[in-house]
Amino acid sequence: LPPPKEELFRELQHLVAPLREKPVTIRLLDTGGDKAIPSLRLPFESNPLLGKRGVRLLLDYPQLARTQLKTLLRLSQAQDIRILVPMVTIERDMQQMRELLVDVAHEMSIEKLPPLGAMIETPAAALTVGQIARHADFLSVGTNDLTQYTLVAGRDNAAVSDYYEETHPSMIRLLGIIIAEASGKPVTICGELAGREEVILTL
Repeated sequence: LPPPKEELFRELQHLVAPLREKPVTIRLLDTGGDKAIPSLRLPFESNPLLGKRGVRLLLDYPQLARTQLKTLLRLSQAQDIRILVPMVTIERDMQQMRELLVDVAHEMSIEKLPPLGAMIETPAAALTVGQIARHADFLSVGTNDLTQYTLVAGRDNAAVSDYYEETHPSMIRLLGIIIAEASGKPVTICGELAGREEVILTL
């Protein structure tokens, strides 16, 4: 079974304690696809990278999402926490996660919500980022998955490594769309692209 709330809280509290004076962004459980978790016995999928991943899994197992949100809301009362929702594809994903966060906070009598962000990791999310941003306080571009879904090349598949190109014109164009249509919400980048010094000027 996944860890209970108290154990999860203690683990996260220990992890973020050294960063007491800094904001900390914590991504909700991002499993499915190439990320398996033994405690979750998910049904077999013939193409898991195009299946139930990230937010899709969380919405399908709301108790799993609620446990994490309760823990993070509790943690946010003592530390500057930001919550990041993985693998958002369409507006409804983010809208439902926002509603779930509000509902859980109401149960806990917490009025001040931590910022809730959306990971933009698919071309669909990039091209409709303005709609997704309506329900998000910030955005984070997951360039690893965005690259593999845009260029249809698995990032760990040596057979198509020539196609996995993080700075391909299609990627730069999608990044431009995200920035232009983010509705003024802060945008960050995570993934391998963020660590490449030679790409800084382009970004």
